[in-house]
Amino acid sequence: MKNSIGISPRNSGFSLVEVIVTVAVLGILTAIGMSTFGNVIEGSRDTVASNLISTLNKATREFSHANNDLFLQGLPNSASDEEVILMALQYQATAELELIPKGPFMNPNWIPAASSATTDYRAQWTGSSWKLLRPDDTGAGLLIVFDGSDLGTPRAFPPGYTLPVSY
Repeated sequence: MKNSIGISPRNSGFSLVEVIVTVAVLGILTAIGMSTFGNVIEGSRDTVASNLISTLNKATREFSHANNDLFLQGLPNSASDEEVILMALQYQATAELELIPKGPFMNPNWIPAASSATTDYRAQWTGSSWKLLRPDDTGAGLLIVFDGSDLGTPRAFPPGYTLPVSY
């Protein structure tokens, strides 16, 4: 017996096998898509971290051209050298120091934490330039975060602050 559009009731709808095959195919496509999406996110983080290292190296070069070379030996197991160099790049010269450009060469609102965790991206000072430490690399450096939580109130400099430069 056929209904009003000419299809018998037995042939309307999907069989159990068709539904199972459809769900299996969707599951496989979802698994492939999720792994690809994870790779895209990790690749984006690597690109952002690499761009930050390029920015730090450019700021260091500009500082060196304007003031003399930054002089501080890199300490691979401590982030104290990175913090000193970053402070120099963020320093805003006062009006009475006419020979030193006003700066800052790096955003003074960027206040990163130190990290030696091998699960983090980190910026490490080598003694003459910045190097990117990716997850699984050992060593300490400035933590690179991707959510903006390292931005805050501009750094305050103590009276009589001196730049770590060599002459």
